[in-house]
Amino acid sequence: VLELGIVVHSVIIGIALGASNSPCTIRPLIAALSFHQFFEGMGLGGCI
Repeated sequence: VLELGIVVHSVIIGIALGASNSPCTIRPLIAALSFHQFFEGMGLGGCI
């Protein structure tokens, strides 16, 4: 279940990042993606 949530969440952020045209929207999405990937990696590492 955790892996499915991570995949869906990453795909949604990736689509939002790919659809962005303005640097004003790209920077916060990259920051959110970086933090989310870090904490998702920590959570997944804790489960293994």
